[in-house]
Amino acid sequence: MSIYREFVTVNGVSYLKEDHIDSESLIMDIDGTLIDTRESYNATIRATVNLFYKWVTGYQVPDEIINSAVGRLRLTGGFNNDWDSVYGVIMGLFSGLSDDLLRDISSEKFEFFKYRPNIKPKGSTLNDSVTNLNYLLMYTSSNGPKSIEDGLSKLFFKKDKLNYLLLLKKKLNYPETPAKSLLVRTFEELYLGKDIFKEMYIMEPKFKLSRGFIENETVKLDADVQVYLKRKYGNKIGIASGRPGHAAKKSLGKLIDTFFNNSASVFLDDVVKASSVGGWMGKPNEFMLLKALKALNAKSCIYAGDSAEDIIMAKNASKMDYNVKFVGVYGLSVDYKSFIEYFMKNDATAIIPTVNELKFIV
Repeated sequence: MSIYREFVTVNGVSYLKEDHIDSESLIMDIDGTLIDTRESYNATIRATVNLFYKWVTGYQVPDEIINSAVGRLRLTGGFNNDWDSVYGVIMGLFSGLSDDLLRDISSEKFEFFKYRPNIKPKGSTLNDSVTNLNYLLMYTSSNGPKSIEDGLSKLFFKKDKLNYLLLLKKKLNYPETPAKSLLVRTFEELYLGKDIFKEMYIMEPKFKLSRGFIENETVKLDADVQVYLKRKYGNKIGIASGRPGHAAKKSLGKLIDTFFNNSASVFLDDVVKASSVGGWMGKPNEFMLLKALKALNAKSCIYAGDSAEDIIMAKNASKMDYNVKFVGVYGLSVDYKSFIEYFMKNDATAIIPTVNELKFIV
């Protein structure tokens, strides 16, 4: 592990391998880096999980249980997409249900948010669900959702429960688009609210929510830091984010045009388009970072991100004849101590509590 020098600001402790980081460009992640998503994306994860789980069992899963599970999933490097995290948590919780209840809700006649299950849950259902979720999390890895299915297969090999869980996965139709997957559609409706959802997906929302969790988002890049970074990098500031473009524009507002180079702003939309030809190109694949670097006409950059996928992507890009220095942002994480440790073990150039500490190190 590298030796880090520490300094303290009002936002927390920063850890540096280099007192000053030189690079010709700056590229940034959005969620958990530029934008505080704890009460938007993270809240949507919790709400989506509980909407499905409470519909079946009547029990509410405590926030701290879901937050802890999501933190562990994000540390694997395979769950950058929050839809994947919702899927993993739901499958883990549902694996703790009785076989009778699972058989009931995985049958063709059962419909979420329309019919209630015929089988009543046992008094220990929530505890059993949390226990099995933790068992499943032990099998998760950088393989993402595939590791969920592999873990279920190992936990319930040759058991009826495995068949019921696979039928349930088919019912949720994951992974798929919001038009085809009930899980994804529910997440997007809760996150966006009815008006933005309808505008984005050209579909009538099921839940008619006037206000989505996206409205809770706040930009964490202070005005004076914007001025400093803009003077330093000019038009060589880009984005590499797994967030859809429409959501980025909604939450970043005028910054999307005044601060960032639009041609070097890469979003989920670009990933989906590229993936239609050569397989999935999302994080931690280096596609997004390389696309932004090429648009900036730069061979080096600082990449600021908050996740395991972000630092793996930076390392992957560095293998492609680019000099990428990763700065880990930890202050908006659900388990910031684990992320500081992870970034240190993976040799981040710097680890900072917020993006505002960039003005002290670049």
